[in-house]
Amino acid sequence: MLPSGDSAPDFEGVKVRVAHVRSLGLVGAFLALMTMLAAIGFGFLMLFGKALLAAALVKLLWPTLFSTEFTMVVFGTHSVPFWKVFLLMILGSVVAKMLRPAAWSR
Repeated sequence: MLPSGDSAPDFEGVKVRVAHVRSLGLVGAFLALMTMLAAIGFGFLMLFGKALLAAALVKLLWPTLFSTEFTMVVFGTHSVPFWKVFLLMILGSVVAKMLRPAAWSR
């Protein structure tokens, strides 16, 4: 409260009231959550975008290149699990960067 007893500051005869901005409630919390999830998703894509794209390509092309028996031997299932291929692509990119030390500086 101001010394004059008024609840809003007086700027040259114009009263400024910000009571409607005190809290955005559930809408504000939802918007903040969506912003946070978008930032996490963008960071995930920046870190693992190439591996994600390569894993999707391998998942799509694997059945045309290899038989079901070979897939069963390699992955233990009749179909290619995306998460295993994704982890293999991440591991492959780390190994490739270790073999090329100049790539770490970029």
